[in-house]
Amino acid sequence: MRLTKEQVEKITRTILDKLKDKELIEFKASEAKVHERMVEVFLTDLRAEDTLDREVEEILKGHSGEIDSQRLDYRKMFNIVKGKLARERGIII
Repeated sequence: MRLTKEQVEKITRTILDKLKDKELIEFKASEAKVHERMVEVFLTDLRAEDTLDREVEEILKGHSGEIDSQRLDYRKMFNIVKGKLARERGIII
């Protein structure tokens, strides 16, 4: 995960505060509960992306000989494979 929980909490707090300031949100639960749920969702998505990254790395390890012999850009291949898997699984990255 590239962001710490504290960073996620700060980001979600900022989003929530801006929504409140612009009166674009109406709470049906306590603000604390809403913020807690936002953090949970954000962290879950980050974990899903981390899992996807590990899967892509494993796939590319299996093709490292081809990648090296054809002098392919590893980062570009990583992004292509990650994008394809994300689309197949309905993951928004």
